[in-house]
Amino acid sequence: MKITTVLKTVATAVLFKGALMAGMLSSYNYITPEETAKLVREDANKVVIVDIQEKQGFEKEHLKGAQATYAYPVKTDAEKARLAELIPTIKPDQKVVIVCPRGAGGADRTYDFFLEKGLKKEQLFTLKNGQEGWPREQISDVIVK
Repeated sequence: MKITTVLKTVATAVLFKGALMAGMLSSYNYITPEETAKLVREDANKVVIVDIQEKQGFEKEHLKGAQATYAYPVKTDAEKARLAELIPTIKPDQKVVIVCPRGAGGADRTYDFFLEKGLKKEQLFTLKNGQEGWPREQISDVIVK
């Protein structure tokens, strides 16, 4: 194999990984705090906010109407069972917003779990940057402390 072919292959792999890390090729749907606040304000019945924060994080702050699951980090059967309890209450026309402390690994595992259990990708969303990244100074009317 020529050195130029090897270099091109490595460069392609690095670019692909960089795009994936930047969220450009992500298989997850994301929703901004602004979009989430709008859903909560306009028609709270059309959104299910699944909050997976640990108990102390949820008690410190959460979104109005959030369902506390205390399922973070969504690795054990018990944590997944807490998420499974919500599934029968989710209607096909509702959006599901997953709130994780930082909107990363735990949210991804929740998203994947819900997909495996039959929820549609079109209705699943992860809150960008999670609860810790919420812009409190700009959007405080949908926060419960």
